[in-house]
Amino acid sequence: MIKPLPTRERLIDIAGDIFGREGFKAATVRKIAEEANANIAAVNYHFRDKEGLYRAVLEDIFSKAFQRFPSVPPPEAAADPEKRLHFFIRAMFYRFLSREGWGGLSGQGKLIAREFLNPTPAFDNIVETYIRPQKNILSAIVSDVSGGKLDPDRIISCAVSIIGQCIYYTFAAPIIEKIAENLAPVEENLDFLSDHVFRFSLGGIQRIVNTLHENNGFARQEAQP
Repeated sequence: MIKPLPTRERLIDIAGDIFGREGFKAATVRKIAEEANANIAAVNYHFRDKEGLYRAVLEDIFSKAFQRFPSVPPPEAAADPEKRLHFFIRAMFYRFLSREGWGGLSGQGKLIAREFLNPTPAFDNIVETYIRPQKNILSAIVSDVSGGKLDPDRIISCAVSIIGQCIYYTFAAPIIEKIAENLAPVEENLDFLSDHVFRFSLGGIQRIVNTLHENNGFARQEAQP
């Protein structure tokens, strides 16, 4: 027999689905409490108000996903920057699209999409707690992959481009399925797509490094009397 979730966890679980399907404004505390088989007073007790419940839902969704799919590999694999890059990209794909990540969530998956496309004030804390640290981790990886040869602006440009590829496969999935059926971002393709984005990104970083080296060499030649 499966033991029912405690009231707080049950409210978070049900609220995530309802918020995702209906949006923050349309969702009501009464409906959430009814579907969670809880009293409205329980929402006030555990979360103070609807906004507090919404913030708790976001925190729950992100904390579980990052625990299941961390962006940093085990210490024994952390020395190789290319392996770290591959690990980071694969974690993003699985976090967004796998059944154990957000892809297995119905309404909650839609909630995440809503926040990425039209963030609420509650998302600010998620950015500071989860997304900005991910940017810093990836920037450090890009710098190491480049051999320390890229300036901060180029590093962040590369990091944003890598993240953008992963997010595109997530939010443009219906279009990708129509124009490239074999590359649809579904569970069985995640390893292939992760590897593709890794190799594509690795090649792009190396090309930027090589171009800077070539330009610097040309500049030195021009400067010679």
